[in-house]
Amino acid sequence: MSPCPTLLARRWRWPATAVIGLGLVLSGQTQADTTRIRIGGTGSALGTMQILGRAFTIQNPDIQVTVLPSLGTSGAIKAVPKGAIDIGLASRPLSDGEAKAGIVAMEYARTPLVFAVSLHTQVTAITLSQVAEIYAGTLASWPDGSRIRPVLRQPGDDSTRQLRQMSDAIDQALSMADQRPGMPFATTDQETADKIESIPGAIGMTTLGMIQSEGRPLRALALDGIEASADNGATGRYPHVKRMFHVIRMTPSAEVKRFIAFVHSAAGRDILIRNGHWIP
Repeated sequence: MSPCPTLLARRWRWPATAVIGLGLVLSGQTQADTTRIRIGGTGSALGTMQILGRAFTIQNPDIQVTVLPSLGTSGAIKAVPKGAIDIGLASRPLSDGEAKAGIVAMEYARTPLVFAVSLHTQVTAITLSQVAEIYAGTLASWPDGSRIRPVLRQPGDDSTRQLRQMSDAIDQALSMADQRPGMPFATTDQETADKIESIPGAIGMTTLGMIQSEGRPLRALALDGIEASADNGATGRYPHVKRMFHVIRMTPSAEVKRFIAFVHSAAGRDILIRNGHWIP
């Protein structure tokens, strides 16, 4: 009996340092023959970068791509000018102060920002008013009677900021939720998805791109009657979007330029589209 595709997708997820070197094995090159590109940043982009990195290394066996565990957007923006990583992954543009550090941010794709539940949770849609009631604690059960467990992020997180901007009622409800004892809390995108998967009745925010690229057993909920799909995001029907940026130094290396060019090539765009993104 062949392994389940979802299990196969999850087996590789998040070793301490994920090194993509398939092209090196195929070509028989040694470590000394290669140049390394280190990529890190927002967790919602890591799964897709893993896939892009594998495809890039097959075409460019002289370059080894290392995708680091989640650094967050702010961590990536700080790490690039210090030379700790070569390419940062951010979910927002640079501030004026950050741009003064000699770095630039280039948007490469967008993906829907979604409310997600485990595949075991028997719900497929939600409304913004219901989201506010869930965070406020006035809507505590799913239609089958099971308890709703919203997963929270830290107040300054980009997803939390976007969530607060969805409505005044949600903004007020989140402030109430932060004060409620025993609420599930996550510090990274990967931890958020893990808790949505593992806590019965959990709901939280993630991206369609992360669900698809990591093979997550999660369901993106339709919101106010609109399916949370890349097509609906691209047309504006689904309005809640996570923008994805590459952050690089003003004078990047030739290898970094080659990787960025690959992401914007037909092959790179196809990978992005197949993993829940669209190209702005």
